[in-house]
Amino acid sequence: MIIHTHGLSGPQLDEVTNIWLTANLEAHWFINGNYWRNYYAEVKPQIGDSELFLYEEANVIQGFLGIEDNYIAGLFVDKRYRGQGIGRELIAAAKRTRDELTLSVYEKNQAAYQFYLKQGFIETSRGIDPVTNERAINMAWRDSASKRRGS
Repeated sequence: MIIHTHGLSGPQLDEVTNIWLTANLEAHWFINGNYWRNYYAEVKPQIGDSELFLYEEANVIQGFLGIEDNYIAGLFVDKRYRGQGIGRELIAAAKRTRDELTLSVYEKNQAAYQFYLKQGFIETSRGIDPVTNERAINMAWRDSASKRRGS
């Protein structure tokens, strides 16, 4: 089940932030793990104050998508539940609330890049992430129905 919420606290925030850390360490093998570990304390309250889409089954959060305005700040699925369509469902839920979405993905994270292409995102530009010095790909999705409405 997908839960759309604005902010988390307590055990739910701990659960989501742990998914954030573990998934970043696994997906971004090319960035020193200490970067993510050191950023944990800073990102935790940010996640706690964010607009989130949570994927939860049997009271266990299995993945989440964080969004700010139309920008997907992150999509993370617990390793134990990957390959089950959770990421696809989270993207679909976000699409139902927006006419357009944007995101950035590291060039070396080809699995994520290919995933976003399959979800209808297109590449809009490339650049260097100033924090990690890694090449990043900016992507966007626009609801074709909104174009017909003149949005």
